[in-house]
Amino acid sequence: MSRIVEGQHGRMLIGRSRLFYRGLVGNSMKARRHGAVTIYVATDASFDIKVGNGHWQSRRVIALEPFTAHRLWSPGGYMSNICIEVETVDRLAIEKLIAEINDGSEGGRLARRVPAAWCEIAAIAGDGGFSTQDFDRHFLCRTLAPRELDPRIRRVFELLHNDQQGHALSAEACAEKIGLSTSRFLHLFKENTDAPFRPLRSWKRARRFLDHAGHDVSLTDVALDLGYPDSSYFSHSIRATFGLKPRTIRNAVRGVQFCFGDDYAMSATRR
Repeated sequence: MSRIVEGQHGRMLIGRSRLFYRGLVGNSMKARRHGAVTIYVATDASFDIKVGNGHWQSRRVIALEPFTAHRLWSPGGYMSNICIEVETVDRLAIEKLIAEINDGSEGGRLARRVPAAWCEIAAIAGDGGFSTQDFDRHFLCRTLAPRELDPRIRRVFELLHNDQQGHALSAEACAEKIGLSTSRFLHLFKENTDAPFRPLRSWKRARRFLDHAGHDVSLTDVALDLGYPDSSYFSHSIRATFGLKPRTIRNAVRGVQFCFGDDYAMSATRR
């Protein structure tokens, strides 16, 4: 399968540790809550954002900690969005990046880099896909120090990533596979990632919806493929993560040009 899928509207890079989307994000007032470090960059004019219970503010660039509730409004509903998976980057490197973007020292440069970065990565990716180092170098102009994970927790992330049939692996199942009690596993997981297991697992599964979003498969089938118990729960989970209904996201990404990471295994799509 080609690693680049052509389209006319919008752009998306999907890697195991990085995600970039430039296109329609909608203006739903429903709160969004991504399980990754999230950076928004205005496509043209500034956008408005409300973080948690704070006041609305006008920004051209902003970086958010994982699982930060926020609401967006952008003229026309378009902007760029970068997600950095929390388990892949050292905590101090995350804090430094967020601080530099939000205090203005890096935000302006990032806004200027985004339009060119996609083209540069798509050009070098070819059929082999882009690397995390490619992504960070072209978008962020730096190499982010990796997070040191306990090998057992790293194994759990392998299980979650390779679960392409949507089994939604339980904490109990993960604990058993790495030889720990459930309580010890949950403690170790949060200690290593700064995030609880279940919300992070939910984020990974919702993120997998993007694998299916461009296909003409019924959303009920997509929900089942991703391991959701029913379409209602699926719709609620996607809206809680992205602030938009699954059908709205599907319509938004039609025609988007995709480029995939060299470490990314697409989830199964029922046809």
